Amino acid sequence: MQRPGPPGYGAPPPQQQGGPPAWQPGQPMHMAPAGQGPPQQWGMSQQQQEAAGAQALMQRFSPGTVDEALAKRFMSARNWDLNKATQLLFDYLQWKRSFGCPVDPRTCMTELLKGKTFVHGTDRVGNPVIYHFVRKQDPSTRDLQEAVRAVVFWAEQAEKSATATGKVTVCFVRAGATNANSDLGLAKAIMPILANNFPERLDRVLVYPTGIGYRAAWATFQWLLDPTTRKKIQPVSDQYELIQYIAPEQLLAEFGGHNQFQFSAAAIPGLNWWDLETVEKEQREKQQRKDAEEQQRQMQQMQQHPVVGRNFNVPRQPQGQPQGQPQWGAPPQQQQPQQQQRWGAPQGQQGGAPPQQGWQQQQQQQGPPQGGPPRGPYGGPPPPQQQQQQQQQ
Repeated sequence: MQRPGPPGYGAPPPQQQGGPPAWQPGQPMHMAPAGQGPPQQWGMSQQQQEAAGAQALMQRFSPGTVDEALAKRFMSARNWDLNKATQLLFDYLQWKRSFGCPVDPRTCMTELLKGKTFVHGTDRVGNPVIYHFVRKQDPSTRDLQEAVRAVVFWAEQAEKSATATGKVTVCFVRAGATNANSDLGLAKAIMPILANNFPERLDRVLVYPTGIGYRAAWATFQWLLDPTTRKKIQPVSDQYELIQYIAPEQLLAEFGGHNQFQFSAAAIPGLNWWDLETVEKEQREKQQRKDAEEQQRQMQQMQQHPVVGRNFNVPRQPQGQPQGQPQWGAPPQQQQPQQQQRWGAPQGQQGGAPPQQGWQQQQQQQGPPQGGPPRGPYGGPPPPQQQQQQQQQ
């Protein structure tokens, strides 16, 4: 099935039936009136029509700036309207210089090393496959500009691999993703860039997996898209359906294929081991600065909101401290004596009285108990000096 060519090609206009075409060979095509696109020529084949439109666009730029394949893609993206294709191609060349294409992988290594997007293998048609894992997205930690550069980097790599068909296939993996992985900011930033600067590159988008809820929402949402975009998005429910688009030897083992590819830094073109060491060093320094800022913030917060009535010089009382100890932070004049059973005290008599009123001195004043030898303060024999005093008395 041949792709439809520029409108109006292959037949002369109604006012020129039976006569020569309005455009003659050798006449500059860019001199055509605005809005009419490439001039129409009678009896041209499909390939000749596309080549004529591409040549008309190429003549509007400096020699060597635009090749024929690029001109055909931009003409097809604007429905073979020469003026619109010229504006689109001019904006693309301006964006390419300002964005810094081709993208240096060292400018977005942090996002590239996450492995959420990479190019590997081909589909059954021969298009290179771009895998994008939604579960590896984290809008709270990523840098938007760096994330956009990472996506453009992989788009350029897929464009280099699309030598056979000129198109690419995207496998949008939703498995294991949650609402926290949704990155609408990145989607809004990258979609206009891909649509305006990589036209006619997308063959299809395989959304895998898709349940009943997604299919029900897609059945309603798809009619908001134009027919061309709607045909390119293909929901895939399971692995068996995915194999219909990607052969088992090319499909990753994670999705039921036979390919044992595992993403690593070696899969990123243009990176060296010293580049990885530089990134690791920068990440460590960034984490250290973040920890220092957090510590400084906590100190400032403590200075602005001190704890009232807290003595920081007194150590915290350990848990399980026995009763009778003074309460932590209480002044000495407010420390109330705690009643405690003293060793050797008679049953029923508790401490808590001043030392001069203790039961030991009372026992000494009363003398030894009747019917027995004198006793010391702790129930044993009295010391020698006390024995001599008792004998003298």
